[in-house]
Amino acid sequence: MKRSSKHTIKYATAKKKDLLNRMFLTWGYYLQKTIDRMWEDKAPISKYMSCKQIDWMDGLGGQYKSLIYKQASEIVRGTKARKGKKSKPKVENFTINFDKAQIGVEISKTSEFDKWVKLRLPFIKGSGYRNERIEILIPIKEHKQSLKFKDWNRATSVRISKNFVTFIYEKETPEKKYTGDVMGIDMGYKKLLVTSDGKMIGSEMECVYKKISMKKQGSKSFKRALAERDNKINYFINRDLCLGSTKELVIEDLSNIKKGEKGKKRKIRKSFMNKLQRWSYAKCIKKLEMLCEENRVLLTQVDPAYTSRRCSVCGFTDKKNRYGERFLCVDCGKILDADYNAAVNLSHMGVYNPHA
Repeated sequence: MKRSSKHTIKYATAKKKDLLNRMFLTWGYYLQKTIDRMWEDKAPISKYMSCKQIDWMDGLGGQYKSLIYKQASEIVRGTKARKGKKSKPKVENFTINFDKAQIGVEISKTSEFDKWVKLRLPFIKGSGYRNERIEILIPIKEHKQSLKFKDWNRATSVRISKNFVTFIYEKETPEKKYTGDVMGIDMGYKKLLVTSDGKMIGSEMECVYKKISMKKQGSKSFKRALAERDNKINYFINRDLCLGSTKELVIEDLSNIKKGEKGKKRKIRKSFMNKLQRWSYAKCIKKLEMLCEENRVLLTQVDPAYTSRRCSVCGFTDKKNRYGERFLCVDCGKILDADYNAAVNLSHMGVYNPHA
């Protein structure tokens, strides 16, 4: 298992922040220059290249040249691998992944901070010190999220952005449970998650989606609203979803929601498509995957066909059974919340299917 914890660099002095800003300006300049050369076929897109051949990065050491070249290569290869029209990547917000040759982590000997990140910057300390590179110490404070990883192994590499330092932690993935319950989860737009044991999680998310739709796409307020959405997802799921007695979690596979029969593209109303663009299905899946991994729970994705039309009590299936958020079985007369009914149906479709 791999997890990460993000720490603010706001505790660094103004001088250190200025040096970090200078580093990002230098890095971004050469990263874009390398991308331009690769895009114009003036440099190979291979992952590795000798630092002696990288002759367009003046004043940088060989290690930094290699890191920038590798990052540019990954960006260009990723762009060219995408389908459709491709335009040259532009460097805007980026992170730098330093390894143990450029960065180290020391435990603080004072109570003010918990750790110090010792970073060797890619430029030198004045003209009189040609072999001495500037080193700075970035102060780090632990927080609730990072304290969870006290017993994990910390990777030697560290990611740095303009505002954060991110540590990567690793731990062996535990074996799955052999005993426990099977839980079904229906994921939706108005209610984030509805479980087969009757919990409705994140019913407040629709307000967040509306806030996103009111922002201009690409604006700072739009990005803040997206970040709020992601934080709310984590908050609601961490707070309300308990997997202590669960051995299997069954969810819908909605990866082909935009496709109809035989894989053809489905015609979707514009208003509904706008909702899908604000919806957080992928974020929910990622969060559930992480929780299941940590709690030794098997995660199963199944075809959601007819789960919203099938009565979870008698099994009768008909499209007339569902009307909006209300489920009324036209055969047995059972009335249920439509999402809860679907969640119960999903709980019967996993590997440990009690009706198989």
